[in-house]
Amino acid sequence: MLILMLIFIPVMLAGLVVAVNILPNKRKTVMPVCLLMLAMVSSIQLSLGYQDVYLDVTVFVLFSVDLSLLVHLVFKSKYQSIKKDNEIRNRFQLVIISFAVILLLITIQGSTLEITEIGLYIYYINLYLNLLLLTLLFYLLSKLEAQTSTILLCVVGFSVCNSLLGLLQYATNKSLLLFSAEDSINYYEGVRIAKRVVGFVGASNGAGNLGAILFPVLLYYFIQKKSLFSLTAVLLNTVFLFLTFTRIGYLSVSIQFLIFLFYVRMGTRYRLLKKLGTIFVAAFAAVLAYQIFYDQLFRILFLDRGDTESHRFVQFNMAFRLLKEHAWFGLGAGQYVPYMQTYHGIDDIALHSQFINVLVEQGIFGFITFFLVYAALFIWSLGKYKGERWFPAALFLGNFIVVNFNPNQYYSLCTYTFFMIALGLVFTRRDTFSRYSIEENRPLETANYPKPNDHGINIMQVNKGA
Repeated sequence: MLILMLIFIPVMLAGLVVAVNILPNKRKTVMPVCLLMLAMVSSIQLSLGYQDVYLDVTVFVLFSVDLSLLVHLVFKSKYQSIKKDNEIRNRFQLVIISFAVILLLITIQGSTLEITEIGLYIYYINLYLNLLLLTLLFYLLSKLEAQTSTILLCVVGFSVCNSLLGLLQYATNKSLLLFSAEDSINYYEGVRIAKRVVGFVGASNGAGNLGAILFPVLLYYFIQKKSLFSLTAVLLNTVFLFLTFTRIGYLSVSIQFLIFLFYVRMGTRYRLLKKLGTIFVAAFAAVLAYQIFYDQLFRILFLDRGDTESHRFVQFNMAFRLLKEHAWFGLGAGQYVPYMQTYHGIDDIALHSQFINVLVEQGIFGFITFFLVYAALFIWSLGKYKGERWFPAALFLGNFIVVNFNPNQYYSLCTYTFFMIALGLVFTRRDTFSRYSIEENRPLETANYPKPNDHGINIMQVNKGA
């Protein structure tokens, strides 16, 4: 399979170079993003004999797309223009150097630490290599004057496909995924067996994370377009998220929606009263539903599904104790579970926090670098969306909530989706869907928007907890 992929790369590269050069300007960015979406929902499992290694197709697609876009820019004499945009160049350098530092740190761990779980170690190299290539992709797309609406439309289409897959999974009780189509979606941690959809991610908690990450994009797209398609996308994702029975996903979406309600500025008393009335009705409906359906909800979300959230705090306490043993460079990428078994005699599951996992496995240096990228993308997004800051605020806070209560580090599709959206907000050209800013409540011409040239998967089911 690896040999076939290596043969496929130059063929795909040549085809992309030709296609990008003959496509109209407005469509040059659609094909790379669509290819990326297709690659994100698939993975290839390669065996090294005694250990299984999961290699995402994404790395081959990203490499080919990046190289083809770079060749296109050189042919079109646009490569020199890259050096002229200092702001975009500086942002690109900070992000790509940060991911390169983490990748280098993980590589050094392989020669200095005892790596017993080879499969997960290779997975992390693959993950950060993809993030590095993903950053390069959006930097190159910015040179093609890619618009944010193109990226968001692709994400919305991806969300609809994911939601429909989830509905089919619930109806058939099968995953219907590549390489595991006949696997059941039954969940056995509760008092009774429960069905939890897994979407493209392949794991129920990861599917809940993905639904929460997609929610602010879908809400923003619906507000701007106000079409039947955009409304359908929001409703389908809501149903999909509910069927994952991921409680932290419910909490994340609730907080994101509250951010939207409270962040939007109302220009008249009527709108303010309407907003307060909406909140009051929603609160009343929630209280009423709680009183009527408490027993059923408690049974579905805790008894049938399993009440395991208390173990997370036990994990977090142990993780900070381990940090004292390997504070600066970590105990090794993907090595938390085998380390606990070997040195502490504890059969634990993956850490249910991506940020704490980075801190423990990659040390303080790796954590600072990773957090720097996250914070920088957040600040840049807020600066770019001055008229609608609720959007990046909901996206980043909602993601921060779900990734720190589930082992998101092993849901590669969720990680790629979030960073694709975040990088898209920062590096692509922001275009407007409608004439008014919902926060400033005034025409876009005076709403302090950027100028037209402003740029702004599951590899293995390691999670057995709630």
